[in-house]
Amino acid sequence: MKRPALLGILGFAFVTIASSAAASTIDTSGAYSTKIGDFGADFTPVYGQTFTVGRDNALNSFTFYLGGGAANVRAYVYAWSGRRAIGNAYYASDARTFGGTTGTAFDALRFDVGAVNLVAGRRYVAFLTTQDLAQPSNTGASWMPGAGRFGSDAYAGGEFVYANPLGGASALFARDWDASAGALGDVQFQASFSQGTASGVPEPAAWAMLIGGFGLAGGALRRRQSRGSARFA
Repeated sequence: MKRPALLGILGFAFVTIASSAAASTIDTSGAYSTKIGDFGADFTPVYGQTFTVGRDNALNSFTFYLGGGAANVRAYVYAWSGRRAIGNAYYASDARTFGGTTGTAFDALRFDVGAVNLVAGRRYVAFLTTQDLAQPSNTGASWMPGAGRFGSDAYAGGEFVYANPLGGASALFARDWDASAGALGDVQFQASFSQGTASGVPEPAAWAMLIGGFGLAGGALRRRQSRGSARFA
């Protein structure tokens, strides 16, 4: 049975933050403080973090963190309108396997982008999705560790976002995402930048990969009933 996104709040330890929209590194990672779930193919299949590009505008790598049930994911980077991903993909990863953890443990998933030129001062979204990927069976939902207390603005240049793209890629890009106003705070996230050129051009192959993936999953998605809004526990 499909379930809506669940944002659980566990623990109250603060995360040490060293981040700035103008810095060469964005880093909201740290010890476990809170968890944001449920992420996965049978739950909410798109979790991400928006970020603002500083003076060093070439994105070299970014890292998400996952705990809970095992999952197979892909990662993407798109421009962010303030409410949704827009345009073509600046980066699309190969499939990556997260093996799962227990308790409050979580693992890092790092994606080496290769110095993709973005535009200084603009906001982008990096996200993980389980769409179009066969998943491990009977593992339960995955979750992302939050950056500090739930709802805190650990990183002023962005926020946690998620989407339930019923209908496939067209829904993901045609409507506002389910959480995109910053009220949910941030997830633990890292991004590394170097000095680049002006504006990079999104890779056409990345866009094709995402469209093809959502197309394969579209039939199943259309049969799903609409998920409810996120609830807090």
